[in-house]
Amino acid sequence: MTIDDYKRKATEIGFIEFPDFILGDEKLLKDFVDFETADLQLKIYLTEMIICRCFTTPAGIIFPEDTEWFIANFFQTYEGDYIKPWITSPIKEAVNMILSDDTFSKNIIGTTFMFGVVEFYTKSLLGYRPVQIDFFSEEHKKYGKITIREAVSKLKKTNTDIGRALSRIDKHFIQRLNEKGIQEQHWVKYRMADRLSIARNTMLHGENHSFYDKGELLVMLYILYFLYDTNNNN
Repeated sequence: MTIDDYKRKATEIGFIEFPDFILGDEKLLKDFVDFETADLQLKIYLTEMIICRCFTTPAGIIFPEDTEWFIANFFQTYEGDYIKPWITSPIKEAVNMILSDDTFSKNIIGTTFMFGVVEFYTKSLLGYRPVQIDFFSEEHKKYGKITIREAVSKLKKTNTDIGRALSRIDKHFIQRLNEKGIQEQHWVKYRMADRLSIARNTMLHGENHSFYDKGELLVMLYILYFLYDTNNNN
């Protein structure tokens, strides 16, 4: 199944990627997308689309079934992490915890772990190779001091496929929120780097643990990184 096949089928059944209003009878991706036959380019397209479609900037998940369907299908064929193969099992366990119904325990633990995974993956895409340098070197310290906000912001500015994808995602949210007259303030953050930063800091310091949607958002970002790595390495 290619992107063209997906778009043709979406038009046939009236699937709207970014509806202005939620009426409750919207079509779901699982109704017409066959994940097993979807090619890599379609999976990348759907990952980016789901991030834009399903996650609101203030909080909460719209169309959680689309998100959970995609994550569950992805991890059925997931063989291992490219950056740290030895944490493949913990990643799978963290994803299961995030998708579980145990919101106030497993979800928090899994989300906290995935913040570290996504932050490290982001830094690796910026060139961080900790196993190749001295732990006490200035090169190591440089990356160690970069926060997840700074890392994602830097990655977005790179001339890479993933950098352009992050730019498109931010542009989408900025445009949509501006169209609706929703201003950036307090918990409403336009850019992905700021959204991750505010949630990570408040959760890390125990100020607020209500960012339950961020676990699935982190997983979707991880999948986006992984699929672009797959694409570039093929």
